[in-house]
Amino acid sequence: MRHAVLALTLMLCASPLAAQDALPGSRISNPGVLRADSAVDAVFITRSRLVDTVDIGDFASHLLARLGVPPFEDSLAFAVTSDTARVRIGGRLKDFPQVARDELSGIFFFLDSLTPFEAEISMPGRRDGIMRFRLERVRVAGFPIPELLLIPALREYDRRYPVLASGGRELLVAMPPEGTATLVSDGIELRMP
Repeated sequence: MRHAVLALTLMLCASPLAAQDALPGSRISNPGVLRADSAVDAVFITRSRLVDTVDIGDFASHLLARLGVPPFEDSLAFAVTSDTARVRIGGRLKDFPQVARDELSGIFFFLDSLTPFEAEISMPGRRDGIMRFRLERVRVAGFPIPELLLIPALREYDRRYPVLASGGRELLVAMPPEGTATLVSDGIELRMP
């Protein structure tokens, strides 16, 4: 493990810092939770709409709320984007709330707070009553975090949030069995037949 940490440290020190401008994409926010909840309710609960497309940042906010993450001040500075295959959440280490930075210090203790990161999430399951979101990789300063460092952090989140699966790597979200959810450019389309 010491060699993996040393190798990652050397790669990160050799890489240039990303620009300090805000990243493109939607933000994770408390109002986003309400907007996404409204769309989910309209399509899957009351069925007052057969289809709705939810901004991907709003839907990420909704998922955090479902995990039990307490409301946070204003919006998080993470940028959330998506295409038809992946959701990407990017930002800088300093964009995490202080509590989360403290929890993640075992992985990121040697990095500058301005170091950029990106989490890449797939949606391999989206039918038969379950939306399945899977963390595929986390990159810091453009380099993937080795599984050796990532797995212990995922296990801790799995322990704390029982709705996670696969050792903390997957989030399963219920929806009506006949419903579908599809990633689109910067959003997620919810649909009932």
